[in-house]
Amino acid sequence: MVLDQRTKRYLKVFLLVFALVVLVGCKSNLDSDGNLIASRAITGSTKWTIDAGIFDFLLVIPIAKGILFIESVTGNVIWGVIGMTILINIIILPVMIKSSVSTQKMQLVQPEIERIQNKYKGKNDQASQMRMSQEIQNLYKKYDINMFSSFIMFVTFPIMIAMWQAVQRVQILYSSSFLGLDLGATPMSMIGKGHYQYVILIVIMALTQFGAMQINQIMSKRSQKVYPNEKNPMDQMKTMNYMMTAMIVYFGLVMPSAMSFYWITTNIITVLRTVYIQIHYIEKELDANKKNVVR
Repeated sequence: MVLDQRTKRYLKVFLLVFALVVLVGCKSNLDSDGNLIASRAITGSTKWTIDAGIFDFLLVIPIAKGILFIESVTGNVIWGVIGMTILINIIILPVMIKSSVSTQKMQLVQPEIERIQNKYKGKNDQASQMRMSQEIQNLYKKYDINMFSSFIMFVTFPIMIAMWQAVQRVQILYSSSFLGLDLGATPMSMIGKGHYQYVILIVIMALTQFGAMQINQIMSKRSQKVYPNEKNPMDQMKTMNYMMTAMIVYFGLVMPSAMSFYWITTNIITVLRTVYIQIHYIEKELDANKKNVVR
């Protein structure tokens, strides 16, 4: 993938903002015993003010308040967690669609980009490099590819981090149960006490997490059947999928059980969203552009 200087600047800004959000948003919410730190707890009486910090004010507290509102209607905080997870994913769906379609269009025109790069292979003078860059930019314009769209999903990361934070900080969660599971207890501690029903929760979380990681590869193979000349970058991501699944499973074991329900819901939504975007957006978009691409 070739990035122009402006796109590189956008990417650097996105990475910087993302890093700052992670540093600001990922404060510890639990003490060494796994209990919610009082100063981090969010209840119905928690004030929604800027004094809480910009990240909490803009994202964490509104999401937590949403969880508490749904809890007041349904009678169980877990429905608040599931409901807000679904709502957040609906909100970011347009961004995910735009980013996914842009990425797939980039993959489709990659042979054209390689042809241009080969045309200027060995020509390292400034004039040749500028001409190559201009031809690639013209290609992007021809097929309506906005490089900025490929990185716009970075915008969704702070939202997902805030959701993750809000679930942990809702105080009522630590005194609630669902399906016989203590939502505030960690699965690891409960399994250690002989409550093996938590193993089922972790297994379900692991399976849905792996499915959410694998769905991109499955959809990529589907595209290969439609576009057999396309390279499949997902083939090299199998090890990463296993590692990410193992990492999330570990987090699920050492964090409150409610987090497992959050991850399960997120994973199921990810699978459904990926399939929906692939069929209703990516394949239609690629069909519209494929006839214009020189193989």
